[in-house]
Amino acid sequence: MIGFGSESGRPEKAGMTGETAAKPGHGRGKPKADKHKTAKPIASVPGGGGRKLPRLIPEATIPVRIPKNKKTPVDHIRAILEEEVIGQTRAIDAICRALIRSHAGFRNPYKPVAVMYFAGPTGVGKTETARALARALHGDFRKMIKVDCSEYAEPHSIARLIGSPPGYVGSDLPVVFSKEAVETEPNTIILFDEVEKAHFRLHNLLLQIMDEGRLTLARRTKDDDGIVDFTKTIVIMTSNIGATLIDNLMKKHRIGFKTPSASMEESDQDIYETVKEAMRRTFPPEFRNRITEFIVFRALPREALFDILRKLLNISATRFANLGFTLHLSQAARDWLVDRGLDMEMGVRPLVKAVEKYIETKLAELQGYGQIKPGDFILADVAYDPDEGEERIIFKRARRTRRKSKAEKKTEIKFEHY
Repeated sequence: MIGFGSESGRPEKAGMTGETAAKPGHGRGKPKADKHKTAKPIASVPGGGGRKLPRLIPEATIPVRIPKNKKTPVDHIRAILEEEVIGQTRAIDAICRALIRSHAGFRNPYKPVAVMYFAGPTGVGKTETARALARALHGDFRKMIKVDCSEYAEPHSIARLIGSPPGYVGSDLPVVFSKEAVETEPNTIILFDEVEKAHFRLHNLLLQIMDEGRLTLARRTKDDDGIVDFTKTIVIMTSNIGATLIDNLMKKHRIGFKTPSASMEESDQDIYETVKEAMRRTFPPEFRNRITEFIVFRALPREALFDILRKLLNISATRFANLGFTLHLSQAARDWLVDRGLDMEMGVRPLVKAVEKYIETKLAELQGYGQIKPGDFILADVAYDPDEGEERIIFKRARRTRRKSKAEKKTEIKFEHY
């Protein structure tokens, strides 16, 4: 609507006076500067006539990075894991991430500290990792609740975990998941070894533990509701699922021999995809979605077997020291043992058997025949055996020096030199 209400006869918009119609910068219509306005407008107010909101979020320009050589609360745990578990750096990193998240308070308080699923070839250290974590957290690798899932293949065997209702057979027997066993210490490790071999009822129990962090026992009283709290536990599941497919992949990439690093990375990715696919066919989606850390252990290269051999020999050396003699292996003997213990399908277990067969058993026979006595120094080396037609490990003993008795020292003639 246009009217002619001005003195000059110019048309002006309805509802506007001379003061409000003045141009900015002239007379009383000049806008005043806001001294407190320092932020730029970023958004309009809905229904506010086009008014702008100031920027309330400050601009972040300083990068935040993890400093180098900075100590974390789980450094001592990482050191023990790296000492006990060889060749599985990715698995150790995933475990430490879960522990740091729990220590910082960023985890869900109504769920377990972590739910980890260890998969991969057999004999690469999945169960050993759980034992090493128990040693790092509680000082003893036996301080954990281990459930051998192969013993729970039948549906009635689940009663050993949560008990039987009153009136049933075994209702008065102790249960595995008792409050005393689960809630006594923080970070209690619960290991489900070879979880794919258990009955699906055990998998259903795991759903409740992983999702709500609790489990209800079959026996309840007026004073005890039978609810066991799992929110301070670390749940670990190991599995050999897809082992046959993994074996075929390792034979394809020739893992365990002098394999290039690029081929090793390619094989690790293939193993990961194979295990994921095998797990998808075995477990339902609600089970897979509740796993916080899915860790695939890599196959051990030849270099890692030498570190494992050193660890095995240190354990044997402790037993030999208790018997009074010392053993040393040459580098040729170490190479010979690694060659005999190298098996792509069986992992590190053939190496353990090779040490028991060619080192500990032979030394036990020599000691039984009186060839090794306390105080001896034994050297293990490799030499050609004409009877067997191949090289084998032989043992050599350092010359013994007989100590003189006190009576011999007293009767000994002493000469004085002038």
